[in-house]
Amino acid sequence: MNAVARDRLVTDAPIRTFHLLFASAFAVAWLTGDADDWRALHVALGYCLAGLLGWRLVYGLVGPQPARLGAMGRRFASLLRWLASLAQQRRGLERPQPLDAPQRAKLSASQAATLLMAVLPMILMAGLPFLALSGLATYQDWGGLGHLTEELHEGLAHALGLLALAHPLWVAGLSLLRGRNLAAVMVSGRFAGPGPDLVRHERRRWALLLAVSALMATAMLWREEARHPPARAAAERSDAADTDDDD
Repeated sequence: MNAVARDRLVTDAPIRTFHLLFASAFAVAWLTGDADDWRALHVALGYCLAGLLGWRLVYGLVGPQPARLGAMGRRFASLLRWLASLAQQRRGLERPQPLDAPQRAKLSASQAATLLMAVLPMILMAGLPFLALSGLATYQDWGGLGHLTEELHEGLAHALGLLALAHPLWVAGLSLLRGRNLAAVMVSGRFAGPGPDLVRHERRRWALLLAVSALMATAMLWREEARHPPARAAAERSDAADTDDDD
């Protein structure tokens, strides 16, 4: 009699909630980056993303093992080792391989594709502090370098935006190749297959607290930024109004 396949819990509710909040906030912030009428929301989302990143770093220290920063670092290191082995093979520096080498190489490529799927968000999160700081420097016009930091901010935003877009496309491509919806893991937290649960508890209350806190903080910051824009933003609005009056 065949054993009944079971789902195992691989991610908890706080991580899934963080993923949804982070992806949504980044997408809206990217879309509103050039819209002056939505600048207050754009700035509020920037603060929200910074706060979410801070939460993720703390949770990477105290959360379950799969969410730990060490686990993220090992995934990244494994991908780098695989890329280094590929480069070594191309240079012909490796020893002759046994007959089953093609099969092992195929398995390594499959594992690397999965690792890359996990590493893409890590690269995005690593670039976020630079994006947030350049955006804040532009908004506050630090040292009168607002125009210079604005170019830097826009360049980083487009680069990270393309990276963020590549992640779901990569997930969709792997899902088609493997005949399995890999994105569903970030909805249910469960993965079909044998093995023990990687996470013991869902921690739904912590996820709810994270979601409510992030949404309330963003709403309050949006309202505050709309009421009290910094000097540079106010001057730009005034210049735009004067231009409209002249026309």
